[in-house]
Amino acid sequence: MLNMGIIGFGKMGMKHADLICCTPGLKLIAVSKKSKTRLEQIKDKYNVDVYTDNKDLLDIKDIDYVIISTTNETHEDLTIEAFRKGKNVIVEKPMSLDSKGAERMVKEAEKYGKKLFVYYSTLWDRDFLLVKNTIDSGILGKTLCFQSRWMLYGEYWAGDGIHGMENPWRIKAESGGGVLMDLGIHMIMQLLSIFKKDPVGVYGILQSALWATEVDDHFFAAIRYSDNMICQLEASNNCMIPLPRWYVIGTKGTLEINGSEKEMFNKAVLEFVNEDGNRQRQEIELIDYPGAGYSSGFYADFTKYIKGEKKDFISMYDAAKSMKILDAIKESDNKKKFIEII
Repeated sequence: MLNMGIIGFGKMGMKHADLICCTPGLKLIAVSKKSKTRLEQIKDKYNVDVYTDNKDLLDIKDIDYVIISTTNETHEDLTIEAFRKGKNVIVEKPMSLDSKGAERMVKEAEKYGKKLFVYYSTLWDRDFLLVKNTIDSGILGKTLCFQSRWMLYGEYWAGDGIHGMENPWRIKAESGGGVLMDLGIHMIMQLLSIFKKDPVGVYGILQSALWATEVDDHFFAAIRYSDNMICQLEASNNCMIPLPRWYVIGTKGTLEINGSEKEMFNKAVLEFVNEDGNRQRQEIELIDYPGAGYSSGFYADFTKYIKGEKKDFISMYDAAKSMKILDAIKESDNKKKFIEII
């Protein structure tokens, strides 16, 4: 049994708590949150000790893993502090504010001999798994063009926190907000997980238009690979008519998954040339897709990995690599030019 503690108990902290409590082999024993509200409710619901000082939680010797689900600007310092207290860490994405911070976190994990995992929950999304499995199957042939978009509109993204639009930290610079930092980092990690090859460079554009003035509410990135595959990542909170969430062109077929204002990416169309040389069309409804969703997602695979029942899991080195690509997108926007990724 692994004992777990959570630092930060907003919307995501509660999600982590619920997932931990329903995952065999994990036990939530402590929570820390800076606000003094809801302390008794949390204690009663989860039967855990609740602290308002992170140091008190980190001093608990029985905790094996600390989950850090605070706002983005605090991830690096809290992770390193946890390592120094002898704890392994699961940290929310993005792991840090930039790639240098990510590198420092990796070095500290190595120094103290601790494990570091970044919570990329979208690697278990049903739409992502369909894309990955379809590409891996070879039915599309060689990938020629890969487009990943996340086109939303309204308060759904901007106010997606425990306090909603009263404290919309996702659109604040001091919290490390923005569409690129929040959604784009997921998309970059999905890209790395599908193709398992490093891009050579990127051209990026960030825009602050409707929902944010301090950070971006729309980003676009064209990512170049050495094999000349066309790759586009784009996310926005300004899109009233969503574009496809995924669009993949291969030498033998094409896959499209619908976009949606409320992230219900549940319909796909696959056209390909079958073994008889004829075009074949499949319309796919993404309901109960194998391996998808919270119930069979991060924590289920995490426990299997820790027990040696699963070979691969989210590497802190790949997570740091995703931050390097994110930095290159920002640099490209700032310098208005293509940036090589070394």
